[in-house]
Amino acid sequence: MISLFKDHFRIGQLLAILFLIGITLSLYEIYSIPSGLFLTAGYSTAFVPVYIALTFTFLLGIGTIFFALYGKKELIVFRDKKLEDQLAEHENAGSQSTISLDGVREKLRGATLPKDIFQNGIQAICKQLDAGQGAAYATIEADGLRKVELRGGYALSIAESTIIAYEFGEGLVGQAAASSKTIYVDDVPDGYIKIISGLGSASPKYLLFVPVKKQEELRGVLEIATFTPIIEDQRKFVEEAAQLMADKLSNQ
Repeated sequence: MISLFKDHFRIGQLLAILFLIGITLSLYEIYSIPSGLFLTAGYSTAFVPVYIALTFTFLLGIGTIFFALYGKKELIVFRDKKLEDQLAEHENAGSQSTISLDGVREKLRGATLPKDIFQNGIQAICKQLDAGQGAAYATIEADGLRKVELRGGYALSIAESTIIAYEFGEGLVGQAAASSKTIYVDDVPDGYIKIISGLGSASPKYLLFVPVKKQEELRGVLEIATFTPIIEDQRKFVEEAAQLMADKLSNQ
C-alpha cells in the first residue's frame, strides 16, 4: 500500500478515475434538479445554458487530466531512454579505456627494419583488439606494377617463406591500397578466410583494411580479422596506429 503512494503516475490514474466517477454523479444530480423541483412543464429552458457550461467544463477537466497523465508517461519513457543512452556511453567509455597506442609505440621503438616495423606493429594492434588474425602488407613496385606484399602477420596459418602479394585494386587488400582509404566489412561470407588453431578452425565475420600512409604516400596496408564487430573507436585506434607505423617507416 505504501509503494502505491510512492508511484506518482499510479496515484494520478487513481485520482483521474475518482474524478470521472464524481463527474458522472454530478451530472446525474444536476440533471435531476428539475424533477426534484417538481417542474410540471418539463425541464425549464433556463437550465440548458447551465447544462452546456457544466458539460464543457467537465470535458475540459477530463481532457486536461488525460494529457497531463499521458505527458507524464512520455516523460518517464524519455527519462528511461536517456538513462539507457548514458549507460551505453559509459560502457563504450569503458571499452575505450582498454585501448592504448602506448603498446604500439613501445613495439615500434625497438624496430629498425621495415619488416620489423610491419611485424611489430600488426602484432601490437591485434593484441589490443583481441583480433583473430592480422596481416601487414608493404607497398612495392615490380615489373611496372604497383603491389602490396605481405611483410608481417599475427596468427597467420602460412609458412614464413610464403609470398603473398596483391596488385593495386586486386581484392579487398588491393582496393584499400588503390583508394588509400579504410575499408570495413561486416558481412564476411563463411569460408572466405579461416583462423586455424590447435583446437580447429573458424571463419571470422569482420574484416578491417587500413592504409599505412604518410600524407599522400602509401607505405602499406593492414588487414585485421575478428569474430566481433570492430566499433568506431577501435577503427580509429587502428588508423592512428597505422599512422605511427608510417611515421616510423619514413624515418628509416
